[in-house]
Amino acid sequence: MAILAVGTMFTSCYDSENGDVTKPYVAPDPVYLISGTITDVETGAAITDATITVNGTAPTQYSDGIFSAPGKGGVLNTVTVKKAGYNEDATVTREFTIAALDKGQSSTTVVNIALKTNGTPDPDFDLNKVTMTVTTKMLNEEEVFTPEEWPGLDLAASEEPLFFDRTFADIEIGAEVKPTIETALDGAPAGLINYANSTIGIYEGLFGKKQTIRTTYTVPVPPYQTVKSVTLKYEGAKTTYTFGYDGTTYPAVDVTALKTYSFSTQYIPNHGHGHGHGHGHGGDLNAGG
Repeated sequence: MAILAVGTMFTSCYDSENGDVTKPYVAPDPVYLISGTITDVETGAAITDATITVNGTAPTQYSDGIFSAPGKGGVLNTVTVKKAGYNEDATVTREFTIAALDKGQSSTTVVNIALKTNGTPDPDFDLNKVTMTVTTKMLNEEEVFTPEEWPGLDLAASEEPLFFDRTFADIEIGAEVKPTIETALDGAPAGLINYANSTIGIYEGLFGKKQTIRTTYTVPVPPYQTVKSVTLKYEGAKTTYTFGYDGTTYPAVDVTALKTYSFSTQYIPNHGHGHGHGHGHGGDLNAGG
């Protein structure tokens, strides 16, 4: 469920009545963002001093365990994380491709990485006795917001393109684990529980507690067009892990995680050809179905 809040309008205006030439509408380039958290897999605490790269460079923001950086559409993106005292001091790498978007669209890919502290192996835990099966089902959902339901999207342009900021709240990101590993593996050796926590944290790039965020989408409106709707698409995956040890199989653990969300705008002709406008109410609007 997402919430729509009214933002601000910004535009470059031309006085066509005084002889200025109307410039052709050029939709803004697509925007790709990579964002996520770096946490301790066992405690869930944020790791604030890891070394992170996104496509070979440091992230534009890294604070309180949360990082963000520009991404690239249609090509392979790479995130690396390293922290002394974690993962045997090795670099953790995530590689993924972000789907290319059309102009005027934006997407955010969430990459949460959980690191495991170095430790002394448990002499009573035999890794050779561990079994694990993994199945993954892709998830695709979308929400459509219309001006009829949400007046904040009552947006139109006349001879000049206009751009409006609209803020969407309660967008769900991160991963939800059901049941918890400790519940599913109740009675299992401590070493298997640690192994399961480490495995899910390492293999699931979206591991982390489910949370909601606010994000702003700039709605472009071409000349003589009216916004028909804004579509918010979610792409994610449900991964099921089943662990066993020494012949005993334990209940499955489901990790449901959002990987990418993206915005797009649909239009109809502005037959009124009036002045560009944007209407809306203050505060958040519940835009969920």
